[in-house]
Order: sequence, then C-alpha cells, then structure tokens
Amino acid sequence: MSTGRPDEAALHAWVDGELAPASASEVAQWLAERPDEAARMAAIQAQRASLQALHAQVLDEPVPPQLRRALRRRLQWQWPHALAAGLMLSLGLGVGYGLGGRGQTHAPAQARAVPDFVREAVAAHAVYVPEQRHPVEVAAQQQAHLVQWLSKRLGVPLKVPALEALGYHLVGGRLLPGEAGQARAQFMYEDAAGQRVTLYVSVLARKDGAAAPASFQWTEQGATHGFYWVDGRQGYAVSAALPRDRLYALAEAIYRQLD
Repeated sequence: MSTGRPDEAALHAWVDGELAPASASEVAQWLAERPDEAARMAAIQAQRASLQALHAQVLDEPVPPQLRRALRRRLQWQWPHALAAGLMLSLGLGVGYGLGGRGQTHAPAQARAVPDFVREAVAAHAVYVPEQRHPVEVAAQQQAHLVQWLSKRLGVPLKVPALEALGYHLVGGRLLPGEAGQARAQFMYEDAAGQRVTLYVSVLARKDGAAAPASFQWTEQGATHGFYWVDGRQGYAVSAALPRDRLYALAEAIYRQLD
C-alpha cells in the first residue's frame, strides 16, 4: 500500500482486521495522524459491533438438522476433489519456491500480528485525546461510579491505576465497543502540560487470550507510541505521544498496580 490516503477498501479491511500486519500498521499510522478519519473508522467499528450484538443469539443457536445433512452430503462429494487440488497446489508451491529462491536472500520472519484490541486502542486514542470539551464520558470526580459501571459492563473487576507520582492525574473514562459487541474501557490521564495518556482495557476471547503475548510489546503509529500486554484474558494498551522510556515507566507503573 502506498504512503498516500488508503482507499475505502483498505480502510474497511482494517476495521475488519483483514489486512496483513504491515498494511494494518500503515493504515493505523495514517489514522493516528488524522483524527477526523479515525473518528469515522471508530464509528464504523461501533456500528459493526452493534450489528453483531443485535444478532449474537443467532450465533449460539444449533445448526438445523436438515442443514447439517445437506452439508455432510456436499462435503462427502467435495473432499476427494479438494484433496487433489491441495496436492496440486502443494506441488506448485514447492516448484515455485525452488525456482524463485535461488540467488535470493531469505526474508525476515513475519512480525507478530498486532491484536485487534491494540488497533482499537490506537483508534480510540486518536479520536478522544484531541477532545477539549468532552474527552471522557465520566469525569474523575465520579471515579467510584466510573469503576463500578465499567466493571459491570466488561464483566470483570477493574481498577484505575494512580499515576500522580509520575505527574499524571486521572481525567476520567468511557465505555467503548469492541469486536463482536464486546465492551471495552478507556481511561485517560493528563499531566500539567496537557499531555494525555490513555489506558485501554479489554476482555479477550479465550482463543485470543491464549495467542496474545504476556510480556510488554511496543507499537509505534506515527506520533502515537504504545505498550500492550495480556494478563490472563484481559488485554491492556497504553498509548501516548511520548518517548519510549517515558511511556515504559508509565506502563510498568500501571502493570504493577493492576497486578
């Protein structure tokens, strides 16, 4: 993808999590530098999550018996053809690699794919950090209510880390939609100079929690830098336009208090 404006297909693929890691990183960087476009993508994500939540009960319904029988008959007819096609494809790929790999250096191993909740965190940071009048949904003056409300919506007990020792006070927080209609929480902090930091909290599906990294992982999308990690089934992302060492100190302080 070029460094110019991504086309609508690429933007919607980014929302759906269907881009390759390198392309997804380019789109996220482009959005981080354009709050209006980031807000538009966040609205699309929210609409998508709402539609998924509207019909979530259908996903849990058992497959009708007649459909299972029809699918079984179709698979019984198709599997020999699929096997033959798979063998031909494997042979073709083997030949292509043998011919194309000569005289070429091996490409580096593919970088770790950024989890969906990290992309959501970057988009939410880009949308709400520039806000002056309504940066949060519930202000820090109602912290007890904020924590109780978001804990109930996410289904896990939440805690708001205190960062005053590092020069940041809590501004407040808000509820945000995530994948498949799942609730997410964003807490915002600010220092005396007006520099803002956000903490994004998500509850991951079991398969996502098992695949995501437990140690700190660094992300860089334009001027927005971040660290993310997973603790059990909860994913955390800290985002700010700060140097790496400064942001690491904040992330470590947050991690220690949450642990």
